[in-house]
Amino acid sequence: MEIRVGDLKYSWLENWAKIPDMTGWAHHGLVINKAGQIVTGHANEPKILILSKTGELIREFEVPVTETHGLCISEENGTEVLWIADVGSKYETESLAPPNVTKVDFRGNVLAKITAENLNYGSQETFCPTTVAIDPNNSNVWITDGYGSSRIHILDSSLNKIKTISGSHQVGLFNCPHWVYADTRKGITEMYVADRTNNRIQIFNAKGEFLRAITENLTTPSVFSSFGEYMVVGELNARLVILDKNDAIIGTIGDGTELLSKEGWPNRKQGDQKISPLNDIPTGKFNSPHGMAADSDGNIYVSEWLIGDRFTKLELVN
Repeated sequence: MEIRVGDLKYSWLENWAKIPDMTGWAHHGLVINKAGQIVTGHANEPKILILSKTGELIREFEVPVTETHGLCISEENGTEVLWIADVGSKYETESLAPPNVTKVDFRGNVLAKITAENLNYGSQETFCPTTVAIDPNNSNVWITDGYGSSRIHILDSSLNKIKTISGSHQVGLFNCPHWVYADTRKGITEMYVADRTNNRIQIFNAKGEFLRAITENLTTPSVFSSFGEYMVVGELNARLVILDKNDAIIGTIGDGTELLSKEGWPNRKQGDQKISPLNDIPTGKFNSPHGMAADSDGNIYVSEWLIGDRFTKLELVN
């Protein structure tokens, strides 16, 4: 199945990832390492999966977290490390551990951990981080407290807090800042924030100063990636949006917004039970994009928030 958006043409590849069927509720991130491999989470277990561009499982390793919700890769002294925003629970289960950010090597060894205590939260404040972004120029760490206080914390490379921003200026306070992404398409670092419940994107400079916002024609922006001059925005409800270098929308991919009216969305309902929607999502439609990344060739990989997991590859056709 081929899809056109602006000057881009994609081939939609269903069931691209050659991994065992999952029965858990997928709620994890997805990133690309410098080798071009896809790094993502496991719907059932606290594991990281590393896949080839053609979907083969290269290897997997355990990580000491409850949920691999937000993933980010950075490089330290020539070696890649993985940052995991752990929301502390699997969906609709009791919390198994306090939410935290855990940095690991690619064997799963813990290199650092950031908790509410490290960020000086009060006893009545909730910390539940949703993702991490690393500024490639100064190694500052941006943490979105999307499910907690709806704030973003900026730390230096030694993990000392520099600043906290809440979106209190310009367009207004964040409401579930679900994702932050370090965008370098213009030759400088700009931090894109998915202000999800407000249906907008807020953009900041590397110091955390507000630059501008995208406030129209978006719904539930949740995750970002980029390639070349393009930015890809994953919307939980339920499509991808492609932006050009000037933040103009050039089109959408896989619009499945009609699926939002399905009883039990993002899953389906059978009696009193929630069941996987995998047999009820048409090819070429997204149900609930959550993890998403684009590689340097412009291919886009998507995982979705639902029971059973669903991996889709959009292969750029030259």
